[in-house]
Amino acid sequence: MRKLIWIAVASTVLLAGACKKKDESAKEMDRAASSAAKAQEHVNEEATKEAKEAHEEQKDVAKAQRDLNEAQTDLAQARDRYRDAARERLARLDVKLHELDARTEADAKAAAAKLRVRRDELAAQLDTIGSQIQAHWEDVKKDVDERFDRLDREIDDALKKT
Repeated sequence: MRKLIWIAVASTVLLAGACKKKDESAKEMDRAASSAAKAQEHVNEEATKEAKEAHEEQKDVAKAQRDLNEAQTDLAQARDRYRDAARERLARLDVKLHELDARTEADAKAAAAKLRVRRDELAAQLDTIGSQIQAHWEDVKKDVDERFDRLDREIDDALKKT
């Protein structure tokens, strides 16, 4: 009987110890699961934050692209307006050249022929305005303006001389 009591006590102690170990390991698993859940939540928050930032960057890039497209459209329209104004100025030069060419003096006819060649070169340059790259636009415009002014002065001088 004593032996039986000792066996029962030993069994109870062993069973209690096993249950206690199981409780501690279960608690450890719960702590690990909780820690993993917190880590997963942090990862999800960071991923959401990164996705929002990426979306904002895409919106910024899209806005910048729209702004660039608008600027390019504005430049193209400005070039077209400039070309149209230059063609009108060219037409006024043509009237003066025709007047100079209509004169009977040989000097007037020679001057008209020489100036008409320069006028034709300027007209050819006007035809290439639409294809000029943005970086050179100001230089091209300045060159055309100077050539127009010079040609206009020379035609006026030739009209006054003859």
